[in-house]
Amino acid sequence: MNAELLRARVLTVGSLWTGLTVVSSIGSTNVDMAGRARSGADHGDVLVAEEQTSGRGRRERVWTAPAFTSAMLSVLVRPSPSPSRWGWIPLLTGLAVVEAVGRSGVTAHLKWPNDVMVEGRKLGGVLCEVVPTPWGGSVVAGWGVNVDQRASELPTDSATSVYLAGGSVDRTGLVVDMLAAWERWYRRWEAGASTLAEAYSAHSSTLGQTVRASLPDGSQTQGRATRISDNGGLVIRVDGTEREVAAADVVHLRTAAP
Repeated sequence: MNAELLRARVLTVGSLWTGLTVVSSIGSTNVDMAGRARSGADHGDVLVAEEQTSGRGRRERVWTAPAFTSAMLSVLVRPSPSPSRWGWIPLLTGLAVVEAVGRSGVTAHLKWPNDVMVEGRKLGGVLCEVVPTPWGGSVVAGWGVNVDQRASELPTDSATSVYLAGGSVDRTGLVVDMLAAWERWYRRWEAGASTLAEAYSAHSSTLGQTVRASLPDGSQTQGRATRISDNGGLVIRVDGTEREVAAADVVHLRTAAP
């Protein structure tokens, strides 16, 4: 990845991004960015890594990739909307990724709440975390996309990469496109635009499916996924009644037999 070109392009792509750091290797971009948030880093700071040695997904699941094959980054924002609406941030992040990989020639879909999928295989994932600071709540939005991996370099048969899906493997250009799309959707979310829900629904592979949500207490909710709530939760119709589950409360979400 061309760090200087990336920095020059990102810092002129919009008004949100205030700084960008590229590192060759790091434990976790989210962990590092959370530390920056607590130390007073600016709203709009960006951290990009060529390799993560302790990458994480939701609920501390491991995320691994060979060095110099993926697009892995975290951004720091201090949102103005109410925290009750922050559940939309991982969803708009996924939407930004889908739009950007589309420019690379790959058609992807969104599995609520945090997976980017291509033909049933995982292309990337999103992890957003709230970081309390003396200046109020901050959000670190992190995501990773498999870009240049061959099949033998992927951790499971259920994963894929931009290369394997037939797309362009320009990682620098992909990061620029993702950040441009992220800012665009973040601004619309800040403004309360309903187009975010419409766009997310159009790319969702979850809505319309019969799903089973496993919850932390061991219980399950099964029914038809009908819509995304105003807070970014998934609304499931169970025996004629709508129930909402939040991303933070779901251990697993899987499709199920009707």
